[in-house]
Amino acid sequence: MISNGISKLDLKRRNRMQILRLLRRNGPTSRIDIAREIGITKAAVTIITNEMIQDGILYEKGEQRTPEARATRGRKKILLDICATYKMDMGMVLEGQTLYAGVATLWGEVVEKQTVPVAIGASREEIVTQMEDLYRQLVYKNDLKPEQITGLGLCISPRFFDTLHIRRGDRPDYSDFAKYVQKFAPVPFLFGTLSEGAALAEVDYWQHQTSPADDMILIRCADALEGAVVIGQELYRGASGRVLHIPEPDRSAVEKNLWEQAGRIFSAEQTPNLWRLTDGNVSRLRYILREGRTFECDQPVLTLLEDFVRARSANIPLAVQLFDPGKIILFAAHPGEKWVAEIIRRQLGEQLPEYPVDICRLEERCLFLAGAALATREFFGNRGGY
Repeated sequence: MISNGISKLDLKRRNRMQILRLLRRNGPTSRIDIAREIGITKAAVTIITNEMIQDGILYEKGEQRTPEARATRGRKKILLDICATYKMDMGMVLEGQTLYAGVATLWGEVVEKQTVPVAIGASREEIVTQMEDLYRQLVYKNDLKPEQITGLGLCISPRFFDTLHIRRGDRPDYSDFAKYVQKFAPVPFLFGTLSEGAALAEVDYWQHQTSPADDMILIRCADALEGAVVIGQELYRGASGRVLHIPEPDRSAVEKNLWEQAGRIFSAEQTPNLWRLTDGNVSRLRYILREGRTFECDQPVLTLLEDFVRARSANIPLAVQLFDPGKIILFAAHPGEKWVAEIIRRQLGEQLPEYPVDICRLEERCLFLAGAALATREFFGNRGGY
């Protein structure tokens, strides 16, 4: 016998997913408003939400109050919200020469965070040992059992792919490395890029705090201009599985031009501050610029750097117009990337003033939240809290 359609369990999971997504987007919402927004009956919403309250996923926050509302007779609207501590999310991010790890609530509130340096040239075994140690410390210090953790999200910088035996591609193959993670983490886990995690953190952790946008572009302002596209609150991946890659002009030619021009003006007269800091050593000048220490730069060099960034990011406006997002998020994971984000922000403001541009709220000290957001979405939101 052939059965068509979806099962009752799948339908219930889908409805729960819609409720969780709505609460993520709008914050505390009443049952009648939930029913209107997702298009099912109030009776069905009442049954589903009561079950989710019994499970500890939701809770009744109190009566809906508005400043202009007058006291009225009858039953007040009771607002529902996600219980932040129903379960905990864990995240790990391997970026630069640092391993970031931590525990967060379902709303992205930091419970515990730790960072450890990763030695240059560290082997796969050494890195895995560091990950295992951090995982065990976080679980022990917060008295967490596997069933209290939604899952673990991991973001691994491509610079570590060869060391960790992760096969490169538009969608990297983590299967070999996953065997090592499985040995120390008895919880569901998944991998994603730092930009994917940052985009989901914006959607699932912080969107309700500002004017929500179902469609957005997040751009990582790093060595390679890449990022993530969110459409209808879901990550969009093209046919190849790539999230977002922005082609740049000939990078080597643009960079060569920067160094040549910087070398011409580098002098005690035109760049006195940099000349003093570097003792007139042009090699040390390159180090300062690569580290993004723009606060130490003289104005002629700042002008060169702005021209350099604008040349690199010339195609960003084209990507924005192609996807036509409700919001643009610029992501600077490290202090050295913030000046790049500010220049791109000005560039977009000049060329595309109709698009709102924000700076991503994910900061370096809490970078593990990118991994935690991957776990929140996959193992909590996409499963309706099951």
